[in-house]
Amino acid sequence: MLTVPFRSPAFNQSPRAALSTISATRCTAASLLALFLVPLGFILGCSASLVTGPSVAHPAPISTPAPPPDPLSLAPASATIQAWQTIPFTLTGADNAAACAWSTSNPSVLSFAGEEEFQGRQAGNATVSVACGALTAQAVVIVIPQAVSGPITISSGGTYSGNWNSDSPDTPAVTIATDEPVIIEDSTITSRGTLIRIEGSAAGASAGAHVTIDNVTATALDPGVEGLQRGAFVSATSIASLVVRNCTITGVSFGVYAAGSTVSTLQVLNNLAFNLEDRASDGQGGLLAERPDLGHFVILAEVVAPEGAEIGWNKIVQTMGQSSVEDVVNIFRTQGAPGEPIWVHDNYIEGNSSPSAPTNYTGAGIIADGGSAQPVTAFALFADNSVVHTAGSGVVISNGHDVTASGNRIVSCGQDAPGAWFAMTYANAASIWDEYQSGPALFFNDTVTASAGGLVIPNAQNKPVAADFWGSALSMTYPGNSASGNDFTDPCLSTYASTGTLNLAAEDAERAYWIAKAAAAGELIGDQHE
Repeated sequence: MLTVPFRSPAFNQSPRAALSTISATRCTAASLLALFLVPLGFILGCSASLVTGPSVAHPAPISTPAPPPDPLSLAPASATIQAWQTIPFTLTGADNAAACAWSTSNPSVLSFAGEEEFQGRQAGNATVSVACGALTAQAVVIVIPQAVSGPITISSGGTYSGNWNSDSPDTPAVTIATDEPVIIEDSTITSRGTLIRIEGSAAGASAGAHVTIDNVTATALDPGVEGLQRGAFVSATSIASLVVRNCTITGVSFGVYAAGSTVSTLQVLNNLAFNLEDRASDGQGGLLAERPDLGHFVILAEVVAPEGAEIGWNKIVQTMGQSSVEDVVNIFRTQGAPGEPIWVHDNYIEGNSSPSAPTNYTGAGIIADGGSAQPVTAFALFADNSVVHTAGSGVVISNGHDVTASGNRIVSCGQDAPGAWFAMTYANAASIWDEYQSGPALFFNDTVTASAGGLVIPNAQNKPVAADFWGSALSMTYPGNSASGNDFTDPCLSTYASTGTLNLAAEDAERAYWIAKAAAAGELIGDQHE
């Protein structure tokens, strides 16, 4: 497996209104005259008897108590799912859903997968609870067993569906060892090692595997061996075409690792990934600080794509403190072609960090990466992505030429709800930096334009400051390198001057923006099979 260099952290930069109606009885002139002609005590006037006597005390107005707050509720209130199936919940009655705490009564039966989703792990019952301040709600989930078969090796083309598991970290759950077209669809895959390994032929006129993976739920299991990290969802070498679409992926070290190939088609689309994990197992179900290979949701390593490639409409959500990943999308020494770029677009990336690097996290949301010599990354377009709540940088060009970052939205406030910093002091929303000192012959025509949002980091006095675009002084002198038309409004800082606190709701707004954008575009995210 190619090991991606661990990069240096050397970024330097900086009503309801109530209405009462008073009706008054009008007295005629005759009735007024009668008031002066009749003895006191027998006065009639204004069509009513007026009797003298002690005044009658009127009761004080009864105050109406404020209505109770809307109760918190979860839907569904009860459900039955199969092991490894995920179930999303809809929460109502919460003013700020992002500040709510989720839990499960039995994590070994039902585990939290993030984003108000839970995943069945084994047969049993569990109660899902959510607390939003003083309000709470519960739902009951029954997990039933799923018929699972052992590892499978596919040596001829065709369409395959099943539920496959590998209990050995050395044996993939699915191995594809043919260049004939293979489709894996409507399946569930679990493994203590690699989930799907693709091994195409390295030579020949029609060399390379042709694989489509569609509507699969994939879960990486603890390898159970100290020092080993969890497996990749897809590990592919010698591929001619690869499509990974509408999959739900949990806990893997890598989502899609594709290396050393020339491809005619490469697409990673509409997938949902939760809590990637690149830390090593302690062999007892826990995790070590060690990260054997820095994990990524997608890494294309020395891939040549003369017809371009597409990585789009994926949603990758990390829970800080409970997951570990480096760059979420890493285009590493990989090349598209003029007019046929490596197109990374409309992805949603949230929460990338690593507990193993609390003060030295160097990961980015999306990066053009590589080295000081050929091959370098080239002809790539990073467009219209959202990076939210990140400890590291948003969109980075640190290698190669003809790389454009356009229309990306980076919204990260740098602090959690209690006010603790998680942002690295050298992070930026977007940057251009010849990190590997490859020089102007290999690092040119790189552009950052039409960016929005803003990223906040702590300064030397631990006060929040904007860290939006940064271009190294030398790199920005190279031919064609430029930054223009960026509109960083820094919504996280909008309340700081008046309240002394950051506007964390800006991150919620960006999350809602992307969800609405995907819905308007008709994009379905994650595994859709029953």
